[in-house]
Amino acid sequence: MPTRRQTLAGLTAAFSPLPISQALGAGHVFDLDDPNDAIRAYARMRGNLDSTPGMWWYRGSMFAKRTNDVAERVLKIEGFSFNRLALREDGRFDQIMAEAGYFIDPETDEIADDWVNPLNGRACNPGHYKSNQTIVVGPDGVSGSEAAAVPVQFTGTVEAQAYGGRVWTTENMVTKLPNPRSEADDPLGYSGPVITLTSLASFTGQLADLQNEDLAFMPATLHFQNLAPWMPWMKMGPEPGITTWQLLGTKVRRADDMPDRLCRRLDADHPGWRENPGV
Repeated sequence: MPTRRQTLAGLTAAFSPLPISQALGAGHVFDLDDPNDAIRAYARMRGNLDSTPGMWWYRGSMFAKRTNDVAERVLKIEGFSFNRLALREDGRFDQIMAEAGYFIDPETDEIADDWVNPLNGRACNPGHYKSNQTIVVGPDGVSGSEAAAVPVQFTGTVEAQAYGGRVWTTENMVTKLPNPRSEADDPLGYSGPVITLTSLASFTGQLADLQNEDLAFMPATLHFQNLAPWMPWMKMGPEPGITTWQLLGTKVRRADDMPDRLCRRLDADHPGWRENPGV
């Protein structure tokens, strides 16, 4: 099953070189009730004013459940992402993201290249991921890029709010697409004819940082949660059930701002990726 990011992956679209700062203008004061300003605040928090890549480290857990059971944590997750936002002439932003991460055994806290699925007792090889995506973000919401490799039914929203000196923006996306796998070819990896993916991300920072036009890098934190069918490598077949990820992370300044273990593994598996992630 493709992740939401893999679903939206495609050839990197040609996008405007205009920096995020050009959307704001000198002395710009954000009005978060204005959809245009809400999307600009999102771009400010997600990326950087000078359009250098925003970088994020995150860690969290993957939960899973059969339809009538209670969800249980089955794996941990740790990863790193790069994203660059650039202004289009129509006021929307292209967002190009590159991401890689690993599933981790919750008992040993080691990267799980081999794993026994506690839901069915089957030996599995978790599908560590590396992917790229391109989306378009604007006042009317989020859409897939014109360069997306797979056509999907796609809806998304971005919103912003502030209170008590803090500011929040959201990036909520729902996709629906035909399952590229077939039951005949992969009976244990097949979760049904249709895949639906729900991705809910929120970014939190200081309102004063948002308003500070001299601050190219705006510190922010991430909370992400999703709803998805079984991962094919879980070998659950078409049995009804869901998985959900809960990730917490932070925006960082450098591509080596991550735990040493993750840095070493990324460099071993994807040499040169941290220096040139393709965004």
